[in-house]
Amino acid sequence: MKPFISLLAVVLLVGCATSVEIKTVQIDQNTKAVEQAYALCKGSVDSTLAAIRLSESFVLGKNKSTNYLEKIADESYATDEQLADIHDYHADLTICRDKAVDGLQEVNADYAVLASEYFTEDDKITADVVEKKLTRGEANRKVQELEYYFSLKR
Repeated sequence: MKPFISLLAVVLLVGCATSVEIKTVQIDQNTKAVEQAYALCKGSVDSTLAAIRLSESFVLGKNKSTNYLEKIADESYATDEQLADIHDYHADLTICRDKAVDGLQEVNADYAVLASEYFTEDDKITADVVEKKLTRGEANRKVQELEYYFSLKR
């Protein structure tokens, strides 16, 4: 009888581990689905005329690596035209971000908090550019530092 009880205990423990593993896999899959939806949304925003114009001076979107060194060394402030583009770009991007955070809150609350913190810090950089507290190069460098910092936390 003891061997049977021992075998039953092992089977039950394996079953518990499997359900935890299944839940972890589901969380990972659902998180990836939200990330993919965000990437598609952001890709659409990065294809707008405002984003394309901004990507000539700022490290963002599809042209992120184009003229990278020039972009991070640029010590001029955003022009009035760029400020208008920043407003349009940010308004569209906020929709994508809100959907992503909402989706993550349903599937991975810890990651939702991290994403929200990232977006908040990025918004602060954007506000400083609009208020002409940061040059384009300073903003580009700060965004790169922010991305690196949060990649370590992920």
